[in-house]
Amino acid sequence: MNIIHQSRAAQIGRLRGMIWLVSVTVFFALIDLYFAKLPVFFTIGTGVVIFAITTMLLTRSFETLRLAKTLPAIKSEQATKRGASLRKWFISIIAIEVAGFNIAPMVLWKFNHLEYIVPVDILITALHFIPLGRIFSMPIYYVHGIILSLITILTILLVPASLQIGNLVALMAIPSTCFIFLNWIVVVIILRDATKYLPFTSLSTNPPSNTLHN
Repeated sequence: MNIIHQSRAAQIGRLRGMIWLVSVTVFFALIDLYFAKLPVFFTIGTGVVIFAITTMLLTRSFETLRLAKTLPAIKSEQATKRGASLRKWFISIIAIEVAGFNIAPMVLWKFNHLEYIVPVDILITALHFIPLGRIFSMPIYYVHGIILSLITILTILLVPASLQIGNLVALMAIPSTCFIFLNWIVVVIILRDATKYLPFTSLSTNPPSNTLHN
């Protein structure tokens, strides 16, 4: 177990991140589903699956967040300094990511390569997970960022811009679909990890009475 993840603030931060990640993922999934132009039966079926997965993950995320908020807040000078440092690095990473989202489309538009906007934006998103893994001590973010980055880079380099998968442009469909499934996997892993830390944190902070008497 990672002692950094045992605090109330760490658990709340991670779970809020999962709620955000699930929300972004369902947006991408619905956009892909819309542009796929599947037959009505498959569209409805896929939509139901997306809705079911999203509902399950959001319900679990909010419930775990509720439990995390019941943990006692332990304040110390070291924790305060660490929190300030994490916020500084997190804001810096997000600022660089947002700048990338604004600069990349303009550069691609200038060089008449609009077809690369979606994969490049996904690549920027993938890359931002790598430093997040470092500052939040979450190896799963390293894995997520590296795998998604490699898939997106290989897609950009090897897949012709004219290739389509059904009604979707392959350049967009491949990284976008991988982004969706990898996000779901990461959320499940982190939620499972959170359930492991919550009781451990409560136990370590408020030990049972028989432990105190021993």
